[in-house]
Amino acid sequence: MRSRIKALYLLYAMAALVAVTAWACGGDPETVIVKETVVVEVEKEVQVEVEKEVQVTVEVEKVVEVEKVVEVEKVVEVMVDKEEAAPTATPQPVSQELPEPESAVGTLVMIPEGVAPGVGINRSQAPESLMYWGVSEQLFRPNDDGTLVGPWLAESWEIAPDGSQATVKIRSGVQFHDGWGELTAHDFAWSLNDTNGAITPESIHGQAGDFAAFMDEAEATDDRTLILNFNAPEPRWTTLLFNQAGDAFGVFSKKVYDDMGADWMRENIIGTGPYTVQEWRQSDSATLIAQETHWDKVAEVGTLRLIDVPETVARISALRSGGADWAVLPVREMKDLTRDGFGVLTTGRQSGVPLNMAGNYWESTAVKTGETITHVTFVHDIPWIGNPHKPDDNNNPAGMDDMEQARLVRWAIALSINRPLVNESLYGGNASEYHVGMFHVNNVDWDDKWRVPYDPALANDYLDQAGYAKDDNGVRFAMPIYAFTSVRDWAEIADTAAGFINQLGIETNIVKVAYSIVRPSLVARSTTTPATQWCRSDLWKPYDWVTGEEETSLTRGGFGCHMEIPFILETVQKVAAEPDPIKRTEYNVAMAQYLYDQALKIGIIALPFVSAYNPNSIAEWPMRPGPQAPHTSPELIVPAR
Repeated sequence: MRSRIKALYLLYAMAALVAVTAWACGGDPETVIVKETVVVEVEKEVQVEVEKEVQVTVEVEKVVEVEKVVEVEKVVEVMVDKEEAAPTATPQPVSQELPEPESAVGTLVMIPEGVAPGVGINRSQAPESLMYWGVSEQLFRPNDDGTLVGPWLAESWEIAPDGSQATVKIRSGVQFHDGWGELTAHDFAWSLNDTNGAITPESIHGQAGDFAAFMDEAEATDDRTLILNFNAPEPRWTTLLFNQAGDAFGVFSKKVYDDMGADWMRENIIGTGPYTVQEWRQSDSATLIAQETHWDKVAEVGTLRLIDVPETVARISALRSGGADWAVLPVREMKDLTRDGFGVLTTGRQSGVPLNMAGNYWESTAVKTGETITHVTFVHDIPWIGNPHKPDDNNNPAGMDDMEQARLVRWAIALSINRPLVNESLYGGNASEYHVGMFHVNNVDWDDKWRVPYDPALANDYLDQAGYAKDDNGVRFAMPIYAFTSVRDWAEIADTAAGFINQLGIETNIVKVAYSIVRPSLVARSTTTPATQWCRSDLWKPYDWVTGEEETSLTRGGFGCHMEIPFILETVQKVAAEPDPIKRTEYNVAMAQYLYDQALKIGIIALPFVSAYNPNSIAEWPMRPGPQAPHTSPELIVPAR
């Protein structure tokens, strides 16, 4: 399995290089004739008139002019007619020279996704970003060859034959910052227990529930020996929950807690990494200073200055002016930046955006409580929702039950979406096609038989078979789509997908709404409105990981991803209990086939998490891979000056 994961990451790295080359060297993006009166604001109004109305998606783009930021509206032109318009050339922005850095030699100004809370104790939500920025460290990290599980704070580890326990030898000679002494197994056990919601009920750490679900109290039998006690199978513990590449926790000093208390730790961050925190202000800025000595590697860049810049236009302006040396940016921005000589980085993290076909709550019993589930989404007969509890509802074509009728509808919607055109029109071809929710194409275990073709003719045939004929106005039925405004891409993807779906006679209505308004219906399992939203399962991961918990009743009481599917629940349980990674992969491959057949999570596009840097500031940054981490290993940055 080790070689499979290595090959997987090599494959993704090659794909990323191809994408970067395309950004740097690609031609003009396709545009499509917009048949509607549109006003485009530049510095004056220009009226563009054409012949008839088609669906147009409008996005807000911000432009920097001198030191004044103004907002203009830009038309995103997407073909939704039956015949695609021929591409026409669009003017390219004038290339710009790379700026000279404004930062002092030995200092880099970095713009991350945000500056999280600067907390040094896990129960109060110490952020994972401390690990990504080299302040804290974990048991494992990816190896230089791309394999995911290599030793970090762990020198060695051994798992009990029954999988109930792991014994880990902690590395010696690892020092806490500011003279707080050597790291021991006692520090690690305390940090883990402080995170675990089952051991520390007041913990609000992001992974408090994850550890509570499979871990009892951790122990240290001596300064070097850590005992991890498992109460349930969790095959991802080495690759995800105790790994730099994943969602882990900070390892802090128990002595600091004993001597200074929890309140002091909330204001002071003491880790073991190559960088120490000089200053940290949430949602504003942070300053990290390289340690003069470190057990693993002393960083070459002496100071990292993290700046919280929420607006994309301001991030780009800072990068292009030399005010910033590195910035996290949407993939849509990379083509112009690489054309002008900026570099692009990724850890391999990406997330697919599916159209989740909401309301298909098929489980009968809540798996945790054993209680019978009362379903509220089957009160009305909704075309994309199959009712396994009452499959014969007297509203189906002869010889077809409700489950098959709804499956044909979902498949018709899947066939109507032109994924290559979505990629080109919204992202300049720099994203990846996404066909089956949860499963990405740039993975060694992907099978091309799961690709969903663009076939409107077959889609219309399926709808006819399902008994949804067009009325005199050419409409078969109406379907709303949630487009949560918290993520700009979700709304634009929803608009674009709706343009294709409308051509089938399905009258779509895009409901642009704050996620917080809809979340209660996701928790209550009462939503029936499809949504373009990525869930945890849509993040890229190896095929031997557990995936799909949120699409089952396992997470009842919390967020649920629009459906509860017995086959997904069965697969999650089998994968979680299986120690053999090859068998775990086989189980998930079977689930990929099932989701392809059922079209419950209709894949549309997969977006990589990327960042850009100024080569005049950074010569190279060989980030270690991190399927859940937006960036890793700042100690590996090689400065350009």
